[in-house]
Amino acid sequence: MTPLQNRIRDALQKHEDGMTVSQLVLTVRGSPEAIRKALARMGDSYIDRWVKEGWNFAAVHCLVAVPEDCPRP
Repeated sequence: MTPLQNRIRDALQKHEDGMTVSQLVLTVRGSPEAIRKALARMGDSYIDRWVKEGWNFAAVHCLVAVPEDCPRP
């Protein structure tokens, strides 16, 4: 786990309804690109839904509790 991934995980645990990348940028103080890359490498994050942000749609990321005996996909 990288320090950025740990900060993202902490933020998502506090916001159970999920957060967009732009919300995570303000919360964990990382660049959008770094946060997107970190989320892509996190096995316990997923896109829950899409919301309208300005003219575009943004993914809302959430955490899932992965069981210890869960096989890899």
